[in-house]
Amino acid sequence: MRSAALISALLLLLTGMASAQDASEVKAVKGINLRFQVLLYQLYELSNRNPPPGTNAASGKWRDKVVADPKVENLYRFSTKGLTGDAAKLAEVFNVFYSGTYKAFSDNPNVEAKWVGKGTLFRTILGKAGEKVYRISFDVYQSVGGNPVENKKFATEARNSARALIRTIDGKGPVYSGTHANSKIAVSAYNAAHAALKKLDEQFAGDYSGPGGESAKLLRQIFTEITTIPTVTQTPWLLPSWQIQMQYICLTGSIVMEKISPPERK
Repeated sequence: MRSAALISALLLLLTGMASAQDASEVKAVKGINLRFQVLLYQLYELSNRNPPPGTNAASGKWRDKVVADPKVENLYRFSTKGLTGDAAKLAEVFNVFYSGTYKAFSDNPNVEAKWVGKGTLFRTILGKAGEKVYRISFDVYQSVGGNPVENKKFATEARNSARALIRTIDGKGPVYSGTHANSKIAVSAYNAAHAALKKLDEQFAGDYSGPGGESAKLLRQIFTEITTIPTVTQTPWLLPSWQIQMQYICLTGSIVMEKISPPERK
């Protein structure tokens, strides 16, 4: 009887220890999720405040604001020492994505150039960005499940917002000179997302059953979407269609990241 009682007490103790460890890991996952959320939202917000100046150039002010933003710059200062489980895996992915994305802006300064042309092709590319925003937003929402009807509603709202922005940019016409965002940003951002996607697949190996599983699925979709934005480098300036698509990937990603962040156990 005494032996059985001791075994029962030991099991309760071990269960309590495991529960405490689980709660600690969930809290750590929430912390990493918050870093992703802040990074994505700041990229969105700074783009929203600094829209493309014309139909053939993305905003150099957006690039400058990202590089100088203290919220973005300070994200690397949070320590990841001592993390375990899914939190440690997500931290590895964050470090790869954050470092590569920040360098995409910091290492590719704005370009001063002159442009000659009618801009018909650029208007066509820009016009198609609205429909791409719908697909991007729906796929990001749908990556973690949920109600498809509601997800389509959110995607429609994003598309309508993007269309309004596109109409404003189209009304400005092309810019013919000035200092604007570097087209190499698109290539560097692609490389950052591709490297982060590879790291995520290495870390999780298709197993999303832990407390960071929903975050991993969402991030996988975000990285995939970034790698599907065309990287046109035949022009010195980054295309406004790239800025718009990146803006809405980041907006949708930050919203869903907040939505799926695991609740802490009390």
